[in-house]
Amino acid sequence: MPWTGETILQVLMVGFFFSGQIALPLLIKLLGINFSAFGGRASAVNTLIYYVLMAASALTILYLSIKPYLPLPEDWFRPAGKRNWFLWGLGGYFVALPLMLLVSVLNQQIWQGQGGSNPLLQIVLEEGDPLALGMFFFTAAIAAPVFEEILFRGFLLPSLTRYFPVGGAIALSSLIFATAHLSLSEILPLTVLGAILGFVYTRSRGLLASIMLHSLWNSVTMIGLFILGSGID
Repeated sequence: MPWTGETILQVLMVGFFFSGQIALPLLIKLLGINFSAFGGRASAVNTLIYYVLMAASALTILYLSIKPYLPLPEDWFRPAGKRNWFLWGLGGYFVALPLMLLVSVLNQQIWQGQGGSNPLLQIVLEEGDPLALGMFFFTAAIAAPVFEEILFRGFLLPSLTRYFPVGGAIALSSLIFATAHLSLSEILPLTVLGAILGFVYTRSRGLLASIMLHSLWNSVTMIGLFILGSGID
């Protein structure tokens, strides 16, 4: 790895946490924009735009931070990797499924059903607006996996191998990945999911496998919520 821990902290703290969690929400607040007042569809648009802007700002900081080290070795941010990314992504999902179900049961016992459900998504599910649901699905199944895998598996995990063995780098990057979602009740399942994503990434040596696994997981989760939501009176 050509850069040091300072670059890692710069990307995470400035690119992700400050720009995405502080600066961007503050800017929206100062502009007086309140999409929730216009119903579920406008709120879904806001969620998608916010996520795209957050991802764009974080990836811009990432690029500027590693620009002095360009050109990077060919293994960095490799899409397809050295092994069949489709099989690793699909296989990773079927491995993740029983593990995540067990962890979810344990997590429910710990939090006694007090999960971190998204109230905005609940409103959209109750309204049953196909366009709003489609935008939420795109955000969760496409935008989030691409951005988060580039940042947490493509950049963070390999960067941490400068200081930790691969197993330690997977564990720490998974914990940071879970913490970045800012939901205390979801720390355990997201850490486990991050570890599976990290393992798939390191074994396939490419981003497409972990992106596929991440997208499959989010897609099936969202479809389940949609099906359950269709029964809401």
